[in-house]
Amino acid sequence: MNRLYIHQAISISAQGFWEGFSVPDLREYLVAFKAADADYKAVIPATSLRRMSKITKMALLCGLTVSGNSTLDWDAIIVGTGLGNLADTEKFLLNSFSQTGLVSPTAFTQSSHNTLSGQLALQLKNHGYNMTHVQRSLSFENALKDAALQCKLGSKNILLGAADEHIPLLDSLAQDMGYSDEEISGFGEGASFFHLSGKRTAGVFVQDISVQSSEVKPLDVLDEFLRKNQVDKDVCLIITTNDKLHGITMQQRSVPNLAGKYMTSSGLGMHLGCFYLAKKECRHVVIVNNSSTRGLGLILLAYD
Repeated sequence: MNRLYIHQAISISAQGFWEGFSVPDLREYLVAFKAADADYKAVIPATSLRRMSKITKMALLCGLTVSGNSTLDWDAIIVGTGLGNLADTEKFLLNSFSQTGLVSPTAFTQSSHNTLSGQLALQLKNHGYNMTHVQRSLSFENALKDAALQCKLGSKNILLGAADEHIPLLDSLAQDMGYSDEEISGFGEGASFFHLSGKRTAGVFVQDISVQSSEVKPLDVLDEFLRKNQVDKDVCLIITTNDKLHGITMQQRSVPNLAGKYMTSSGLGMHLGCFYLAKKECRHVVIVNNSSTRGLGLILLAYD
């Protein structure tokens, strides 16, 4: 694929609010992974803010911050989310069952997965390509593949994002499904947004993307992916969205230790990869989305 340059990155998670490729000191092995409270009023109008769920506020904070640092008109706004606006979905369902007569449509209109990309388009008055990808834990990887395709088709500036939120209902459902208390305590949330384009700059770029939607052997797929891209394993860092991979000698970092587990945490992994590459600690970074046994996502980053 053609190089897709990352000009800017913004994230919010349990680690706090990250702006740009400079990441503050990382706090590992946190007790809880609630995303940090940020100054949402700085970029979101107060009249709209009070009706928004946390995932919408996180996405708008990141997306509008990227846009606020640029006078560009986005050719495409693309968002990946695994579970979407859970708080609004729960609120809508509870209101539907508990109220008689007409139910306020606000929670319903804000409960759809594409609320995030739609709200960004409304706030930015953007009429360009607008798409939301919902493929469980591979949502961000598919959104990134879409961004690469849009760039190839002529889009010059692309706003790419990922977001998922955690609500108490998730813990209750996880208990019913047999998750242990330790696994449930590791649930996290966050949002990450990026300014992408094919314009050549001296910086970090996406070199390749691979999405496997069926059960595979991660080490075999990873080895073939690196070989195809002629990556020297001695100067390549792996960032996983689940436990670290066993059976390899390459340097590894794990997102769950920093921000918990959520379906689009590979977005935060990509931001973290930009940080390590900008510091020139390695020549390549591979974000390995190994959160699901039903698929595997790989994102290869490099520095020009």
